[in-house]
Amino acid sequence: MYNLGRCDFHIFGDTTTEKNQRLKFKAFPIFFVSFLALGLLGLFLAQSTYLENKGYDISSLQFTKSYVLNAIMALIVFFAIYVFRDKYRDLLGFFFLGGSLLKFTLFFIFLYPGFNQDGSLERLEFLVFFVPYGFALVLETFFLVKLLNTV
Repeated sequence: MYNLGRCDFHIFGDTTTEKNQRLKFKAFPIFFVSFLALGLLGLFLAQSTYLENKGYDISSLQFTKSYVLNAIMALIVFFAIYVFRDKYRDLLGFFFLGGSLLKFTLFFIFLYPGFNQDGSLERLEFLVFFVPYGFALVLETFFLVKLLNTV
């Protein structure tokens, strides 16, 4: 490295910090998928154990379907934001909001009819959807903020 006044000239490419930043940035998908899988699995086990101990039938609550739907949608939203982070830098927040809108749309298409068979959406049915949704939303928000700080 040669110091030429106010700027540095690197003979062998980028500075080490720039290389480390790119490596850390490439690890975002790995970290996101890992945290999402482990977090949703932990929540699934905790919530299912709690509900079974309370005497609820998990299969009638569309429990697994709710977790799978939230996991798939969280992955789609994250990877859409990650893939388009450079091209549509100013629109990443709108991708995030559109993903949340899409999640609720899919909730009303796939889960709500089963929940509303008795004519009302009970608190338990709402929580079966909202617990994995809330976890995925917090995780997506965290990684979006990290992503926006590095772009």
